[in-house]
Amino acid sequence: MKKFLGKIGCGMKKHKKLTILLIIIIVLLITAAILIPKFLGKNENGMQTAKETTVSLSKMDLTSSVSATGTIESAKAKTVSADVTNVKVKSVKVSEGDTVKKGQTLVTFDESDLQDALTEAEDNLSDAKTQAASELSLAQRKLSEAKSTYSTQNKKTKNTVASAKRSYEQAKQEYRNAKSAEEKQKAKETLDKAKTTYEQAVSERENTNKQNQSNIASAKEAVTNAKTNNKKTLREAQKSVTEASETLAACAVTAPMSGTVTAVGVESGDSYSGGEMFEISDCTDLQVSTTVSEYDITKVKKGQKVVILTDATDEEEIEGKITYVALTTGSSSLSSSSTEAGGNTGGSNGSSTSSSSDGYEVRIQILKENKNLRVGMTAKCSIILEEASDVYAVPYDAIHQNTNGDSVIYVKDSSTNTKKEITVTKGMESDYYVEVTGDGLSEGLMVILPSDTTSSKSSSDSDKSSSGLSDMMGGMSGGGRGGVPGGNGGGPSGGGRGM
Repeated sequence: MKKFLGKIGCGMKKHKKLTILLIIIIVLLITAAILIPKFLGKNENGMQTAKETTVSLSKMDLTSSVSATGTIESAKAKTVSADVTNVKVKSVKVSEGDTVKKGQTLVTFDESDLQDALTEAEDNLSDAKTQAASELSLAQRKLSEAKSTYSTQNKKTKNTVASAKRSYEQAKQEYRNAKSAEEKQKAKETLDKAKTTYEQAVSERENTNKQNQSNIASAKEAVTNAKTNNKKTLREAQKSVTEASETLAACAVTAPMSGTVTAVGVESGDSYSGGEMFEISDCTDLQVSTTVSEYDITKVKKGQKVVILTDATDEEEIEGKITYVALTTGSSSLSSSSTEAGGNTGGSNGSSTSSSSDGYEVRIQILKENKNLRVGMTAKCSIILEEASDVYAVPYDAIHQNTNGDSVIYVKDSSTNTKKEITVTKGMESDYYVEVTGDGLSEGLMVILPSDTTSSKSSSDSDKSSSGLSDMMGGMSGGGRGGVPGGNGGGPSGGGRGM
């Protein structure tokens, strides 16, 4: 070789143009040696290698879900307050975490002032009753007197009128019987006097009766007014007694339901001025309160299955069900994400986005009691939108559209090193995988994926390429359910933990 190069060197000195030509020829030969095998698709064993990556077709479980983070709370909880204000707290009978029964006393107040107020109200009611009875009795007595006066004077004036009438009739008769002028003159004077007396008696009787009737009407009105006023006075006095009694009764604060005391807001010696004192929750009936972004909320429906994970329960998957989906937004800083996944040998490829903007409230019932759960814990929830079990699925990029507009996949025949087109029908889709059905599908078919991978020297290099794709997808055969909080992601071989 050295001799050869030496000769070339000498030739270069003597024949510069020849040297340049030789160098160009050598470069061309080297380039051809590198590129020709690639164009011919030959490996060291003389077999043609296609420029695609393949993945083995297999059945898997696919899951499409929306993920959200929320807080565990009681589905049945009540706050407790008292209908009294400015009352000193005498003693608090329970502490946070205590279990209570319905009707159990929670707190007592200093009732001395309230008891005094009740006693005063009762005394005022008693006095009002006495006064009312006295006023009504007086009015009724005056009415009775007015009636009696009317009866007495009516009889008296009636007799007076009757007597005056008799005298007047007698005077008229004497006047008719008079014969002489002197007798007639005297009878006329007597007649005129009798007439005047009679008319005065009639007028006096009418006036007396009228006055007495007016007195009776006034007395009746006084009785009616006394009854009305007494009723109003007694009603107001009774109201004061009732209010004082109810205020005193309100000091007996008891549990409205059986459960666990989850909040205490008062202490002995406090001056209670209103507001919530206790919260009692049924810790055997829990739910998760969360929010879902507007991007995902249209996918979430009442009754959908939910898988829940908490730090307290580690890897345990807790079953839940959506019981409420808000129609309007509410303030929340909870995170929400969409995750779509595959199970047995499937995986997930979802991205989580945390949003501080208003989301839509969603409540999730925890279906089974779990002793390890506590109110206030953070829960990671996967809302299951769609599931497909034991189905053929391929990466999304493996599906093409042929000239007829059909969806197809291409599989590799390793014996002939050729590819075959298979028409498929697409089913459920996740972020990376798509369910496929169709004639000609079978376990183990090598599905061709678009790839920039060049020819490999051995099958092990091909395996490494497949493994790299697997790592990108999160690992299908790592097991678990993709898209489930804490579940394993999806890919042919690696293992990646979701959420």
